[in-house]
Amino acid sequence: AYSPRSSSMACFYSAMLAWNPTAVDKRNTSPKSCPRLVIYMSLDRDLDGDPFRVDLFRCRDAAQVIASYAGVHTVEPWTHLPKIDQLVFKTLFISICHQMNWDVLQSAMADWLLPDAGDRLGELANTSPKEISDLLRHYPKQERVRAVERSRMLRGTAEQLSVLLKAGGRLRRLLEAPVLEGQSGFYDTIAAIPAYTGDPFDKKARVLAHDLYREGIVNFSDPENLKPAVEYHLIRLYLRSGRVVPASESVRDELLGERRPARPRLVKLLRGAVDMAMRQTALYSGIDVATLNYLEWQIGRSICVEELGPELVDFHCEAPAPADMPDDVRALATCRCPFAGFCGSLNDPGYGWFREPQFQKAIY
Repeated sequence: AYSPRSSSMACFYSAMLAWNPTAVDKRNTSPKSCPRLVIYMSLDRDLDGDPFRVDLFRCRDAAQVIASYAGVHTVEPWTHLPKIDQLVFKTLFISICHQMNWDVLQSAMADWLLPDAGDRLGELANTSPKEISDLLRHYPKQERVRAVERSRMLRGTAEQLSVLLKAGGRLRRLLEAPVLEGQSGFYDTIAAIPAYTGDPFDKKARVLAHDLYREGIVNFSDPENLKPAVEYHLIRLYLRSGRVVPASESVRDELLGERRPARPRLVKLLRGAVDMAMRQTALYSGIDVATLNYLEWQIGRSICVEELGPELVDFHCEAPAPADMPDDVRALATCRCPFAGFCGSLNDPGYGWFREPQFQKAIY
């Protein structure tokens, strides 16, 4: 049997205490016996302060690059359907879109649900895990399909949409006078759907609002109330470009070190900093938040990929945009990343190639 007095086991119990102080009983876990405990204690202290700094000059640099962006109208399989069917389709799709390739899932859902998504809510309220498994059977990362979770979310979304869209229902009334904020606004209305709750930054609700607005499905009268939808591609992009900077060595080390599940508090504080930086970038560029979100998400997921580091610069940062990059985004910089001119990770050897925290949640 292992002795808890051994150095390795002392470190193990120290780590356990740092994550969950009630997980183990008293052991030989003084800071001197385990350097990792000192690291955890330092991180805890730094998270109690202001662990991230928003660099407004870098936000301005990014804004100058993207200010010339000119979007194009794209015709999708749902574009010419009745607005209600478009709304239902988007709401169902985004309710289960997390930790998975957006394009693959949206295409699969379109093939399954269109053209009459609005008439199939009763059927979809009984979606089984097997239906989701079959729908995504060709997805290369099968561990991310999570059919039980997605089928549960889809059932709940279909059930609530049936209520919200009935005659006199809240969503019907909202469509007559579309507004984002307020007790009868979009954000408050969509919060009736369980899949769109539980996130302090309401990522899915904000993404849905962006898509409805950008595609002309719902013409909100107060687009100034569109809010950033902060997810992991954007976190990575904002860290590397230098718009959000770790303010301490312990936080910096956490985002550069070995990959392990991140503390929820770290993720929440980081998302808050990215939210603030996105608002500033949008303000400086004159681009609405929904368009900014779309544009930078495309850059983050296609160019500033997770595994990127110095050895891959020539294949990503300094190479032509990938084939799957939309033409409207590609036009910003056809031969390199649009942010290559000021990116901290690319231009400062001591800055580091940050990666987003590991956080396996539907809000991420």
